[in-house]
Formats: sequence, C-alpha cells, structure tokens
Amino acid sequence: MAREDFSYESARLRALGNLTKTVIVPALVLASLAKATKIKLGYYTIPCYGLCIFLGSYLQGLYRGFRLGRDSERLARGREGSVGSIPVVRGKLPGNIDLIIRALANQRSGYVHDIFLEWFEEYQSTIINVRLLGIDKFITMDSEHVKFLLVTGHRNFFRGDTQKELLETFLGTGILNRDDEMWKAHRTTTRPFFINDRTSDLGLFDKYINRTLNHISNVGPNRPIDFEDLAARFTIDTASEFLFGHNLDTLSYRADGFDSFVDAFAKIQQVSLERSIRGGLWPLFEPFGDRSKKYGDVIKGWVTPLVERALEHKRKMSEKGHQIQDDQSTFLEHLAYSFDDVTIIRDQLINLLLAARDTTTALLTYTVYMFTQHPEILARARKEVVEALGPDGTPTLEGIRKLKYLRAVLNETLRLFCPLHGSIRQSRDHGVILPPSDATYQRGPMYLPPNSPVFTLPILIQRNEALWGPDAHIYDPDRWLDERLQRVTSNPAIFIPFGAGPRNCLGQNYAYNEASLFMIRLLQRFEGFTLAEDKQLPPPWKMNSQHTHHSKRGMFGPGWPGTKRKAVEKIWPGHNIVLFVKGGLWVRVKKAE
Repeated sequence: MAREDFSYESARLRALGNLTKTVIVPALVLASLAKATKIKLGYYTIPCYGLCIFLGSYLQGLYRGFRLGRDSERLARGREGSVGSIPVVRGKLPGNIDLIIRALANQRSGYVHDIFLEWFEEYQSTIINVRLLGIDKFITMDSEHVKFLLVTGHRNFFRGDTQKELLETFLGTGILNRDDEMWKAHRTTTRPFFINDRTSDLGLFDKYINRTLNHISNVGPNRPIDFEDLAARFTIDTASEFLFGHNLDTLSYRADGFDSFVDAFAKIQQVSLERSIRGGLWPLFEPFGDRSKKYGDVIKGWVTPLVERALEHKRKMSEKGHQIQDDQSTFLEHLAYSFDDVTIIRDQLINLLLAARDTTTALLTYTVYMFTQHPEILARARKEVVEALGPDGTPTLEGIRKLKYLRAVLNETLRLFCPLHGSIRQSRDHGVILPPSDATYQRGPMYLPPNSPVFTLPILIQRNEALWGPDAHIYDPDRWLDERLQRVTSNPAIFIPFGAGPRNCLGQNYAYNEASLFMIRLLQRFEGFTLAEDKQLPPPWKMNSQHTHHSKRGMFGPGWPGTKRKAVEKIWPGHNIVLFVKGGLWVRVKKAE
C-alpha cells in the first residue's frame, strides 16, 4: 500500500513561501524603489518598511477577494439567486498576525472558542474567514454547512494536507489522518472488529470499573480525588486490553515511567492545537525543528514493541501453518494479519487509542462534574439504576438500553461538553457553494474556494440557542425525553458528537456501552459528589467579575447567548484535540448507604 508523505519540512517550505509573498516581496519592492530613486529613508526606514508590508498585505487581500468573487460568479452561473462571500475577519497588523495572538491567548486563558463566538457575532455570520498572511482558513459553527461537509456534499471534502502536516508526527498514516484509498483500507479493516459483540464485552469493562471504584472507596470521606485522572487511567487500561491485548495497568500506579507516555499524549495534542490556531504559518513558530517529535517518539516507543511482537507472532504461526481465528484475536493481531508494515499498524493503534481513551474520559469526567452541580439529576439517575438493578446487580446490554434517563444524561453531557469539540476538513481542488446557513443569522449560499481548510465547531452548534432553544446552555437531560427531542430527530446535524456521514465514529457503541456501565456501577456504590473547590483550578474569568468582550457591534457579557454557559461554570474547560478539565476534576464522594 502506497503511503502519503507529509512532514514538518514540507509544511515549513509552504509557510516560508507565504511569508515571502506577504512580507519579503513588499520589502524588496521598497528597497528596489529606494535604490532606483536614490532616496535615503534614514530614520523613516522601519516605518516605511512597515507601511509597505501593510499596504502589500492589503492589496493582496483585495486581489484575493476579487479572485474569489470572480470564481464565485463563475460557479453560480445558472443558479437562482445570488451567492455571497464568506466574511473576512479584519485584524490590525499586517497579515492579520494579531488574530493569531488573540486566538492563542483565548486557548490558554479563556473559555472554549470564546474568540470565535466573538467573531461570529461581530460579522453576523456562522462562518468566517480568518485570513493569515494571505492564507484562507474558514471556521464554521453552522449546522447546515457541517451537514454539507460531512454528509450531503462529503465528496467535495477530505481531511486535507493542512491537517496531515500538523498531525503527521502524532497520528501519521492512521484512519483519523488519511483520505481516499488508505482511509478506505483502514475503514474496511477496522469495521469488522467493531461489530456489536466486540464492543459489548461488559466483562472487560466491569473488571477495570471495579478497580477504579475501589480506588475511590479507599479514599477518606473528606479527602478529594482527581476524578479526571482516575477516568483516564480506567479508559486507557480498558482500551489497551481491547486494542492490544496488553494491559498498560495504569490503575496500579506503578512508578514504571508510564507517566511519560500519558504526558507525551497530552503535550502532543497541545502542540497540535496551537498549530491549528496558527494555520499554515505554524512551522514559522517552530524554527528549530518539529516541536511534536520528542512527544511522538515517546508514544511510538511504547507502541512499536507491541506491534513488532505481534508481527513476530504472526510469522511464527505462519511457519507452523496456523492462523488465529479473527473472532479470537485482539485488534492488534487483527491488524497484524491485515498489514505487514509496522508504521501503518502502529499509527492505526495510536489513532484508535486517542479515540477510545480521551473522548470517553471527557464524557465520564464532565458527567460527574454535572452531578456535582445538579444533585437532583444525580439522585434521579441513581434511583433509576437502583430500582432496575439493585445495589449490586449486573446489567445486560438489554438492561442498559432500558435505562432511558441514564442515556439522556450521557447525551446531554455529550451535547454541552462535546469531547471532539472541533474538526478539520478541506475542500478539494474545486470550489463549492455552501448551502444557506441555519437559523442563527440566516445567510444565503456562500462560495468556498478550492483547497480551503474548514474548521468545524460541533460544541458551538450543540449549544446554539437558535437550534436548541433559549435553554440551550442549561444541563437538562429531560430534553432527550420530552417534546424537545423533536429538534434533534428533525435535524440530526445539530447533535454530532460522533461525527456524521461516511466518516462517522466506528467506536460509538463502544463508548456508550463503556460509559453506561461505568455510570451504573458508580451510581450503585456512591450517592453524592461535591466539587472540591479548595483543590479545583479556578477559571480565570471568575477572578474578574467585570469580565466582558468587545466587538465592533457593541458589548456582550455573560447574558449574551454564546457566553451563558461560561457564566455558570465552576471549572476551567480546556481543549486540545479533545476536551478536558484544566487542573483535573477534584471531587469529594459519599458512599451509598
């Protein structure tokens, strides 16, 4: 199988080319004019060069806008009605460099995607173009656009070169980072392993759930625990046995260096997110080499020996004329019998480990956080579980499905705290016309240029009052059981925690089964959860009650629809590739009587 090659070096060359076009060429033009006219700039040298770069950036933006308008008109011929242009966010510095600074500051000290909400409101559009040094980067929180990207118009889009270059060191050739033939090969190979009887192994889940809850039980009644850390250990131990057949045994808390793996897994995601914010310019912020390489080497150092052992086992079995039956193999063995390439197998395992570990960790963590804020929801969920199963009964899959309120609790957590808060697609080598936007600002069709990265924000779609009603910011599981459910059934694109279309998540049943059983066992053994605010890292905006945002259209504070959730938050939601809680989730628990 041919592999696609993407690297830090290729991304850096592209970024240098854009820097040359935007900064160096205007400076060279000014230098040439000064030399030809024999004008000495003297003290005005720096201001003149700055003005020239700014003017060059402005003119390039005008030319870019002209080209997009011309291409849009060409593509729209024969259509009824006009086709609009996607609003371009205007910064104050040449090349919109200040927009990067603001976005990075928001990621480090603000609320999830606050800065994008501000821009959406400022330009009265659910899709914007954050153009950096002449490179277009489109960001959308529009449910109709996302439906088009993922489902109805999915053939016009792919993961794209932008994502592959910034994630290559981490996800490599895996299913989350490839397109077309290689993606199809991964999907075809992976799908059979994620059939229901594989993802419904409640015994596997139960084993690690009991170990996790025993840790909680052994903690003193007034002593806080970091629930997020426990959930991460549970999910990675479960996923490692499911995927590798090799328990990484993080719940034993052995000092075996595994913390370096977990740390590398978190830090490489942080690097990846910062690259995404910087767009095509990210290599310029890493002038001394690939920042993610040292973390990638740690991760690969753990996974590669497992892959090599599986391939060696395959070779020995083949020499003896034996074959492992597919229904008896681990996913690693399943891959080893499908591929011979260590890199392809290793990258696929890392991709699925990210999907199986971090996303379910976020779901469990934020559900417990909501229990600390809504004891009435906790009590109702616990009552449903205990009435159905007693204090220690073991559920079947059918029994889990009958716990309607528990499923509503999980769905509501996925809605408000979507683990995969954002995702990247890229248009192919032809432009497309996006459909009319959703009810948020009700714009008409708009033109999206070829080869354009589009950053989609499911977490903002799933909190949007225009789509979910005025109580969109409120955690209310009953919306999944009453007439409000009609909003989702009539428009599934407003709830996409597992994606949609051909690239939807294969592990959806695995995640629901694992999280449901964990919550059942948790509610059987514990009846109270309190946020340990003396240990919890406080959100920075809570320290300043006058915190507001400014936009060209006015001011909007905690009362504006996009920021209502922020106003009531007691923890600091963080986001890399996956949502997490900054500083961990510290809670005190009360055992059930």
